[in-house]
Amino acid sequence: MKYIYILIIELSLTKTGITQELFINSPAAANISKNRLELRNNILGYDNMQYFHNSFDINYGITGKLSIYNKFFYTTDSDYKFIGDFTPTLRYRVYDIDSKNTHYRFAVQSGLRIPIDSQPIVGDKVEYELHPGHVVQFYNFVNDITVPIIDFHTTDNYTWSFTGIATMLIDKLAISGDAGYYKNFAKGDFQFGDYYQFGLNFGYLVLPRTYESYDDVNLNIYLENKFYQFNKNYFNDEVIFNSGGWRWDTYLGLQTIFFSSLIVEGSYNFPVYSNEFTETRIQTRPSSILFSVRYLFFL
Repeated sequence: MKYIYILIIELSLTKTGITQELFINSPAAANISKNRLELRNNILGYDNMQYFHNSFDINYGITGKLSIYNKFFYTTDSDYKFIGDFTPTLRYRVYDIDSKNTHYRFAVQSGLRIPIDSQPIVGDKVEYELHPGHVVQFYNFVNDITVPIIDFHTTDNYTWSFTGIATMLIDKLAISGDAGYYKNFAKGDFQFGDYYQFGLNFGYLVLPRTYESYDDVNLNIYLENKFYQFNKNYFNDEVIFNSGGWRWDTYLGLQTIFFSSLIVEGSYNFPVYSNEFTETRIQTRPSSILFSVRYLFFL
């Protein structure tokens, strides 16, 4: 094989092949090889690195086409206590189309966001962590919580999701799109609005110019786009009118792969557009920086 993207996809068809996720922040229609385990640690810095959001992923290839992805959130305080939400996700690659220089992959995935350190919204005052160390308070809050669930570190809402993914590989270029629906279930009085998420992402292999072996160091660059459409929030079945809206975020990233097993990557996220009430009337969301290390090995 000449290029790493072609190698990634074709090896994912074998029982002992090596495969990595194509994108840093977005799903691709690829799988982890059977009986292969991926460990990933993520550090996300906000507000000029004043606040940090830490997460750890444990992902596993069940079969050649079915993989499970598990994400936990933790804090570096309190002896690395697990906090926030736990999100298990199953992904299944449903269809492949191959030609000499072009490959198409199609997959579906479904997940459930489960509150671990549940924070119900009750009474006249509620205190929330948008991410560890960044605490916000709401008083007489019924019309104040206009932001969507993805802006909260943890809530008492469960979220079920279903996503379709299509990935195309042409020579050194990877293009992937995804569309998902996220349904929130309130445990208490406050229900965050359901939402749709769409992605359009591009990846390009910079190095090596010619692929020779597994030991080649690979450098990939990425441009990832996430689009959201949020429905309105509800409190005791009453709509919060200033909630809901559209959002567009873009991510620029670099990824280095060593020995087809160790992946070191980083990306910069900046808000492009939003018509949400908080964004247009109060304060625009800050940019963020993600640093991630993952390692894959066979069990």
